[in-house]
Amino acid sequence: MNNKLILQSTLFSTFLCTSALLQAEEGILALTTDPPNAEIYVDGQLKANLTPVILLHLPAGKHLIEAKKDNKEAKLEVLISDNVVVHNKMVLEAPLPSPKLPAPPREEKIEKMPKKPGEVFRDSLKDGSLGPKMVVIPAGEFRMGDIQGTIDNDEKPVHTVTINNSFAMGRHEVTFAEYDYFAQQTGREKPSNEGWGRDNRPVINVSWDNVSWDDAMAYAEWLSGQTGRQYRLPTEAEWEYAARAGTETDYWWGNQIGENRANCDGCGSQWNRWDHRQTAPVCSFSVNAFGLCDTVGNVVEWTCSGYMDKYSSYESKCIDKNRVDESYHGSLRVVRGGALNHGPSRVRVSNRDLGIRDYRSYTVGFRLAAKM
Repeated sequence: MNNKLILQSTLFSTFLCTSALLQAEEGILALTTDPPNAEIYVDGQLKANLTPVILLHLPAGKHLIEAKKDNKEAKLEVLISDNVVVHNKMVLEAPLPSPKLPAPPREEKIEKMPKKPGEVFRDSLKDGSLGPKMVVIPAGEFRMGDIQGTIDNDEKPVHTVTINNSFAMGRHEVTFAEYDYFAQQTGREKPSNEGWGRDNRPVINVSWDNVSWDDAMAYAEWLSGQTGRQYRLPTEAEWEYAARAGTETDYWWGNQIGENRANCDGCGSQWNRWDHRQTAPVCSFSVNAFGLCDTVGNVVEWTCSGYMDKYSSYESKCIDKNRVDESYHGSLRVVRGGALNHGPSRVRVSNRDLGIRDYRSYTVGFRLAAKM
């Protein structure tokens, strides 16, 4: 109760037996106030403009009594008993200021703001579940190709490529769990896992009517419709830029393959013993400086670029999914990163491989890029 209230109560033991004064199941409240002549409310209803003393006949039970005058007030609860007279004095005071309540929390406004380089995010799908983990890759410039001169082949000429805008790249290859959900939602056949397990392993054998590259493109288009963000396969240049993460060595950690840093033939991982070769769960190894897993080995990854024998700017473009052109050697597409059955030279960051769009294999998967 916010008001200081001084109550003086005296129980008169004398019962008034006169039926004219009291009725059954009633009592009398004798009330005075300081200052006098206040308005008296009983249970919220105005009962009297009080002279120095007033007698109120009230039904037996609890009642809320309020006295108000000149912006002052007092409140009390009284218990009225049958045939009992209760005397109360109420001292009125100015009410204390109401406590200042904290402002209600503002509803957070969710906006698709640009995210910082290196930040990992997941877009929400229409049913509230989450899409694949994506990493923000900053804009920048790099030298593309066989910088170390390891192999004289289609990795020439070494040239400078500018990535004008930041973009997002899948933290790891698309997993079985992610692709299986897409297949379930779109009525597609779920690909074989070769008996190695599903869930957080990279999806392989992607096929619907034996079309692997097209299936990867279809997943990206479905994800775009689910999230409102533009998903796609990365260009070949974007893939190498993100995989290098600012380095110019054969692997992001140096020029030697080392031990247990990737899953390949000769990488020394637990998933690549001669009697036990299979894909590794995604992100089983350290990430590069951009925060990406598995850019070396495990499964080769589709890009959206068509294959050319030598670099001539096509590495920075996506081929139209419906286009078949001899300048792209027909239906050839670039795959990157090397696979679990490839030796160290084929999992170098600059190594290029190719596949026809309807190719599927236990060595082929993909990761996505997205517009920021």
